[in-house]
Amino acid sequence: MSYEYNAESRKLDFPNPFYAENWFLALATAILVVGGIGLLVLSRGAIATGHGLRGMLPLLLGLGVLIAGLRKGGQLLQQLRFFFGRSRPAGLATELAADVNGRSEGSEELKETLRQNALKYPEPQGPLNGLLYAWIRDLIFAPRPVQFIAQRQFQTAIAILVTLLSFLVAWLGFGDGKAADWMGLFYFGFSVLLLVRPLESGAGARADVGMRGLIGLILAAIFVPVLLPLVAPSLPSLDWLSLNVQTLFLLLAALLGVGLYFVALMHQMTGLPPTNMAREQTSLSMNCHPKQLMDELDRTLQDGWVERIPNRRYARTMPVIGNGAGMFAAELVEETQPMPGADQHRVDLGAAFTLPRYRFIAWLDVVGLALIALGTGWLLLFGAEFRPDAVDSHLFSLLTLGLSMLVVGFYCLKAGHVLWGRFDFASRLVWVEMQGNYQSAQMNFGNTFTDRVKTEKQLINIETMTLRVWTAELDSVIFGKNAQRFIIGLRGVPDFARQLASHLVDFAQEQSVIVAPTSRADMAKSAVLGAMNMLGGAGNNGGLPQAMMQAIQNATPPSTSELLCRDCQAKVFATDFFCGNCGVPLARAR
Repeated sequence: MSYEYNAESRKLDFPNPFYAENWFLALATAILVVGGIGLLVLSRGAIATGHGLRGMLPLLLGLGVLIAGLRKGGQLLQQLRFFFGRSRPAGLATELAADVNGRSEGSEELKETLRQNALKYPEPQGPLNGLLYAWIRDLIFAPRPVQFIAQRQFQTAIAILVTLLSFLVAWLGFGDGKAADWMGLFYFGFSVLLLVRPLESGAGARADVGMRGLIGLILAAIFVPVLLPLVAPSLPSLDWLSLNVQTLFLLLAALLGVGLYFVALMHQMTGLPPTNMAREQTSLSMNCHPKQLMDELDRTLQDGWVERIPNRRYARTMPVIGNGAGMFAAELVEETQPMPGADQHRVDLGAAFTLPRYRFIAWLDVVGLALIALGTGWLLLFGAEFRPDAVDSHLFSLLTLGLSMLVVGFYCLKAGHVLWGRFDFASRLVWVEMQGNYQSAQMNFGNTFTDRVKTEKQLINIETMTLRVWTAELDSVIFGKNAQRFIIGLRGVPDFARQLASHLVDFAQEQSVIVAPTSRADMAKSAVLGAMNMLGGAGNNGGLPQAMMQAIQNATPPSTSELLCRDCQAKVFATDFFCGNCGVPLARAR
């Protein structure tokens, strides 16, 4: 998409919603870049020993941390300025071009929302979602992305709790030994997977843990501690890699991050949404083509364009009229340009910790930043104490602790970014539909025997056509400027619906059914013909030229380019300031 600028329309110059987040990104970038460079410096001694790939470990680790820091820095630089052009946000349905007739994908759902005077929400599926919606009853009214994220985080939290309980049982049951080392590796990898999967998809993705996944976790918690000792003797020894403490830290930090994310998500709810709609229905009879009514509707709606931005058109069906009699139908569905809500403003870092909607998002970023700093510190300590010629379990504990804290820290920052990108909009949706029967007719005007000028016209006669006008003010929301937009409330606008319906009825009833000359040239020629008819019939051919000139002069309005001076009556022009004869100032409006 391109950014479209108009000097007369500045209301779409959005304040940067990522202003507060940019501070956290700047600190995270600095921590990771410094940590990555530090690891690269520390890796020189290990590389010089010449122990192959093992000696390259601090170097590879430093490159990874540095690249992660540069990626966070790239995200920061992209968010320093925020552009939101006229083409955003996305339409509620596929938009039609100005010259296209038909119905776009999604327009039927919009019309059904107006017709039913109700918002449609996806019904939660599965026992876990049933428990969630029974606990938070108003969650069903939250925006659809909020519901999907809440479902994923709730199921992720349950999975982490079950994993934590299973890990504690296995750890206490095994104590030390080869089986305990392999048990720690299994739970460590599984915990990292639980944190990575929830945010792989977008905000509109559904949860995928489900009851089957929960049953699988419970079975793993029961049988893995029992089966693993049976195969542990045949597995290689991991006495140099003990991950039990790291797994415990990882699961506890993950619970903290998921809990904060869930609380921040609940503060995105706006309560019960308004759902009322305005409909004006009337019947009218007219003697004109119904397309004239659609053309007038186009002109009227164009006069109401917000900030002179064309409306989003979702459906436009023109009436089809044939010979004889038949039925016709026409409709138009348009939405005005969505404008930012009244509370859409730049959130400073200090205000982020006080406003209810942003408070827990800010604390989520604080936790993520702290975990990144802690993880980077442990990795630097690992690089400082690393010796490629010796395998020390303490060193690899530092390595795994640092990596696990980085995973949870990145999870918190990424989760917060989804919620920082919320935008609320207000717009007006109009749906006009026409249905009726037509019959072709012919109208003659004038007396057949006495009138010299007669007129006739082919007419479309329409009796008791049904005209319906539906209007509503829409509240909508997106999470990310290119994301799908969802309706979270609608309020009827009865005055606008009544005014628009009344205007269309008046326009239809004022259409002329008589063909008559209207231009000045037509009036002059008609006057000449009238003079010829009148004088020619009387046999007075001598006065015919004089009568024709008099008729032309009477039919032609006087020229406005020549005027007379009010004092000396000399000829002057409308562009003159003074009379050229007497010098008196002229009134140019004469």
